[in-house]
Amino acid sequence: MNKYAIGLLSTLCLAVGAGAQENLGEIVVTGSRVLSDDYYGMPAISIEKRADFLVQRVRLTNDTRAAEARREELYRTIRDLLADAAKQPGMALGYGDDFLIPVTAKDYEIPLAAGHGRSDTSTTEFYIKRALGPADDVTAVLRSLRSFIEKARMNGRTEILPLGDVGLSVVNPDKYRYEIIEKIAADAKKLQAAVGPQCRVDIAGLSARVSWQRSDVSQLTLYIPYEVQLTACQ
Repeated sequence: MNKYAIGLLSTLCLAVGAGAQENLGEIVVTGSRVLSDDYYGMPAISIEKRADFLVQRVRLTNDTRAAEARREELYRTIRDLLADAAKQPGMALGYGDDFLIPVTAKDYEIPLAAGHGRSDTSTTEFYIKRALGPADDVTAVLRSLRSFIEKARMNGRTEILPLGDVGLSVVNPDKYRYEIIEKIAADAKKLQAAVGPQCRVDIAGLSARVSWQRSDVSQLTLYIPYEVQLTACQ
């Protein structure tokens, strides 16, 4: 077995253990596209994938005077959103910050908070999301998501406000682990051929989880933060 194979085999064994870890679930990616500093900080090998959903964070606010009435109007609005989403394929609601938990007809009572520091106002924030298939037109999906929010049925004194730009979400990014590792291994093999047998190619970091950056309106760059070292050069 040559030096390249020995070094790569040891790191792949570490990655097998990492691949057995629990799935990450659905991850939300907000913010702008990859900046130049972020790009140059990423390893050489990565993959591009379309996000699973376009997501828009929204805030519901209600200032009905009675606390119980505010609560009922907010939750009724969420139930109506869920009912309307069920009529549109791919539309759904999710709650959370970095990790999304599904909001469903059986589990819709997400936490409420005092709005703007006022005891007579209640508010809650969550995501409205629209599935993004491989052949879907991104502009059309974005339009349907915005239209859904604009036409949302509000109960009582409830108001809805979109927060920030439309983001992305991906379900279990670690499902791409071995596709990335295969590309890293192929690149390491080319590197070994380029430098010759006088050096050993070692790869460190393959046991890390998959990382991600937004690269376009609907695309994600996924990578494992590995490092390559040339050792034992003669």
